[in-house]
Amino acid sequence: MDRIKKIRKERGLSQADMADALHIALKTYQNIEGGATRIDIDRLGMIAKVLGVTLYELVETDGISRDDIVRFIHEEKAFYRKIIDDKDAYISQLEDSIRFYREILRDNRAL
Repeated sequence: MDRIKKIRKERGLSQADMADALHIALKTYQNIEGGATRIDIDRLGMIAKVLGVTLYELVETDGISRDDIVRFIHEEKAFYRKIIDDKDAYISQLEDSIRFYREILRDNRAL
């Protein structure tokens, strides 16, 4: 995330300033900027806002068009939506299993 670091320094902001503005721990921000933490598109958008640039300016790279960036954003959002939907379905399955086993326990106690 060299671009984030470069723009942050141009704006005269420290990593601590960024962490405070994003309401995250300093170490978390350091991991983001150092590339150790994968960030989602929403967090990237918040970083862009704090830095006063557009998301496109933040991720601008030679050879990547604006259309490519838009497509990536849509794919990223769809990916996270799928994770959330899968999690919700899994929770529902677990709740069904809990109800089933409670009924078995209740039936066994009645005997």
